[in-house]
Amino acid sequence: MSLLCAIMISCGDEKYDTSDSPNLTYIKNIRILNVADTVIYGKVNELTKEIKFPKLDSLSDLSAVRFAVDLPEGVYLDKETYDFTVAEGETQKQLTITVVNGKKFREYLVTIRLSVPVFGADFARASVYDHSKAGSNMYPDFEGINTRSADMDSTHVLIVSRNTSWLHVLKLADLKQGTVNPIPLDVTDVSGGTYAISSGRFSHGHIYVCNLGNAPFSIYHWDNVAAVPTKVFSETVLVSPRAGDDLSVNLDENGNGYIYSGTNSSNNVLRIKVTGFTNLSEPIVIPMPYGTRLWYYFNLVEGAANEYLFTKADIPIRLVSEDGTDKYVMANASFPLGSADPRIFHYNEKRYFGFITSNLGTPNCPDNILYVYDITRGATTQEAFELLEAGSKIPELKYDLKGAATPTAYPANFNWAISGDANSLYLFGASPNSGFIFIEADKATEYDEFDYLNSDWQ
Repeated sequence: MSLLCAIMISCGDEKYDTSDSPNLTYIKNIRILNVADTVIYGKVNELTKEIKFPKLDSLSDLSAVRFAVDLPEGVYLDKETYDFTVAEGETQKQLTITVVNGKKFREYLVTIRLSVPVFGADFARASVYDHSKAGSNMYPDFEGINTRSADMDSTHVLIVSRNTSWLHVLKLADLKQGTVNPIPLDVTDVSGGTYAISSGRFSHGHIYVCNLGNAPFSIYHWDNVAAVPTKVFSETVLVSPRAGDDLSVNLDENGNGYIYSGTNSSNNVLRIKVTGFTNLSEPIVIPMPYGTRLWYYFNLVEGAANEYLFTKADIPIRLVSEDGTDKYVMANASFPLGSADPRIFHYNEKRYFGFITSNLGTPNCPDNILYVYDITRGATTQEAFELLEAGSKIPELKYDLKGAATPTAYPANFNWAISGDANSLYLFGASPNSGFIFIEADKATEYDEFDYLNSDWQ
């Protein structure tokens, strides 16, 4: 008889013991005797007839669990041992045990759970440092469209304003203390272009900022936030009418890789080779799928060889090679057209896919929402995307920065970083007319609600 059936017949079946008599069939205390080196005490909830134990080692032999219970003379459990072997892929097993006293009995549902490793980030307990319209505390630089680029690494937020004198960073440590203390970057000899400063990114502690222009298109480099900038690229490039509305920096720890920037009102992307952080060369123009909006993103897939996520404001996300060749194209309906700055990254043995929706102001693109999905399943990036698109597409994290759509589409930014001690995953989202957020999610740890001394179980 199941627990549910026993409860349902308890008022009409005289065999089922509902009495409070100490000489009848209820369990006050229960222990497991033969699984660990010590006796394991359980909690008994007499109201619901449930019994739970602390999580047990996943290697425990649970094929013949033997309980000790405090029962009156002549009262006994229905079995000497119980098989609580947990099925592969599961983390717990439930069985009904019965206390027998002559013709009367009482049933309890016993749950035994395994202690198993947990991975990834604990988004349920994440801390959000909100400088967006969602928190009614929008960082003032994002009012209007003067600031169209922002970024984050493990120590700073970078605010890229077209006001040349106001290029600056904010310390994450300050933001976590509720302090906003802008630190201006040196802008010595930063000049030229329609705007001398347009877009910027971090890479391994280095900073790259570009102008908006073509004749020439310039990129500046800072070794760190206290450095004087160096102009590392300045050429008239074969893009029309301009580059610099966006900047994607994809370098390894040695400063080798590529920088990409889309070209306004065209289907071309400028790619520049980078070696040793400061040697920029071999600019080429790559034709990409056409979209009518101004900005592009071209982000390296972390941990993969020659895989990048490419998108433009009004086309679906594509998995491509470094030269723009398609490897996989998402369906139009899978995610909003306008899913900006998409990235794939790893943390604590999990693989994540994240982006922020741009403020297009169209029905198919909810404005300024940060999404993070768990795409750990899948042997390859393509397989991970196929599984994601075929599934429920429920995000691990969703955060709305709010803020009205701009008159036309302007770049929104998403990024991630890992704290110096690796105990936290940092996430960042920013958008014009909305502001920015910095989210800190600690490394996931196993949680066991079993606390015998502070429990409401009897």
